[in-house]
Amino acid sequence: MNLPFNNSKIEALKFSGFGNELEIDILRDDLIHPIISGNKWRKLKYIVDHISKNKGQTLVTFGGAYSNHLVAAAYAGKLFGIKTHGFVRGNEPRDMNAYEKICVENEMTLEHVARAEYKDKYTLFEQFKQKNPNAFFVGEGGRHPLALKGCAEILNELEKTYDYIFLSIGTGTTMEGIVGACVSKQLKTKVIGISSLKNNSELDEIMAQFPVKNWQIEHDYHRGKYAKNDTELRRFIEDFFLETTIRLEFVYTAKMMMAVQDFISKGFFNSSDKILCIHTGGLPQLLQ
Repeated sequence: MNLPFNNSKIEALKFSGFGNELEIDILRDDLIHPIISGNKWRKLKYIVDHISKNKGQTLVTFGGAYSNHLVAAAYAGKLFGIKTHGFVRGNEPRDMNAYEKICVENEMTLEHVARAEYKDKYTLFEQFKQKNPNAFFVGEGGRHPLALKGCAEILNELEKTYDYIFLSIGTGTTMEGIVGACVSKQLKTKVIGISSLKNNSELDEIMAQFPVKNWQIEHDYHRGKYAKNDTELRRFIEDFFLETTIRLEFVYTAKMMMAVQDFISKGFFNSSDKILCIHTGGLPQLLQ
């Protein structure tokens, strides 16, 4: 498939909040595409390729009202001529937000469902499939075996082996793909996921298939709840941009970087450790 996207790149990360003693790099997946950026495209890449080769299929997926994944899926669908249908968690009466408007503008059909009903995604999908036999199921946040394949490819792009890889996680799909690749390559790298959700024990259950030496999930950096924003977080985003010219967003990447700063301040690392932070993208240029 001829992809209209940019390449990611790895840069040395220099930020005063991290000090100068450690070797820290950043994987700039945010550069891949302004909308289908970062891990959003990595998860959709092989899914889009599969559907494009099987004409007539509808990509059916799920997300909250502020889902970057739904936006990315809608945009990719429009770009590659694929019909998309998004189930949105919550059917309370309200105006569409900026995320939902982008989905609709890119021809995704949105279906808002009650929160209790949303929990059983397979039932929602099967009901949809009864009327649309060519429906293709993609889980919340892009969860799918083909998504794991795309995320695992991150390891192929690294020019050196890192002791630690940090990333923000929602559904855990990106982390699962990376950890799976580390295990298959027999790397000693430990992948540390910073959960953007409060009390999301499902992440630990998903990762329990891998040896604990290869992964760690931190649940204490959500700052209250998913998509919670506050003065300290906004100040961190501003300071980080002023020093690095790299934009972060408050739902995922800024909280991850603040977690790395906290790890450093607590003396977690050895001076010889090599650390990689993955910038998983987002939509700061559109929605901040």
